[in-house]
Amino acid sequence: MLRPNVDQRKSEILEAAVQVIIDVGFTEMTVADVAKVAGVSTALVHYHFSSKVDLITAAVRVACEDDKELRNSIADGPGSVVHRLDRVLCGSLPPDPTDGSWLLWIETWGETRRLPTLRDVMAELTDHEIEVIHRLFAEGAIAGEFTCADPNQAAARLSALRDGLAIQQTLFAAGQAPEVFVEEFRGGICHELGLSRSEYDRLIAIRE
Repeated sequence: MLRPNVDQRKSEILEAAVQVIIDVGFTEMTVADVAKVAGVSTALVHYHFSSKVDLITAAVRVACEDDKELRNSIADGPGSVVHRLDRVLCGSLPPDPTDGSWLLWIETWGETRRLPTLRDVMAELTDHEIEVIHRLFAEGAIAGEFTCADPNQAAARLSALRDGLAIQQTLFAAGQAPEVFVEEFRGGICHELGLSRSEYDRLIAIRE
């Protein structure tokens, strides 16, 4: 049997770190916890990462890069601009309160007060999302699908609205259907784009 190479082991450690962060949080997690989940020694974790903070930051950065890659693939994919914008925004809401991605982001946001390196990584993720939304706004205007009077502020507002809805859904609304939050979010998007809901629904349906 071939032994895992160095890069594979490092990737497994980072995946384990994300899982431990979700399960127990930054304060309670230890390098030993991560090593156990990854099936490696603590010495190997320390070989790759000089400190717990270094490990946490690297793990969150990998998760952020995955998020950016997915967002770009949707934004550059097929369908009307509104269809792609809906997938970028509404598609990023948690499908249920146990969604791992949102549990990770909520945990991470709380820790950014204490870890400047983590704050920088999360700021880059937010900037990327707003840039993608703004790019789709410009494309939608050129295509004649909608107009947005203040794209920069609209993008920031929609990103903030999505975050607020996701936090509410994940932490306080376990009994509510995800569709409730999607519908509320779509109302906010329609408002920013100056579209009626019927116009929005028609454009969402254009998938090619």
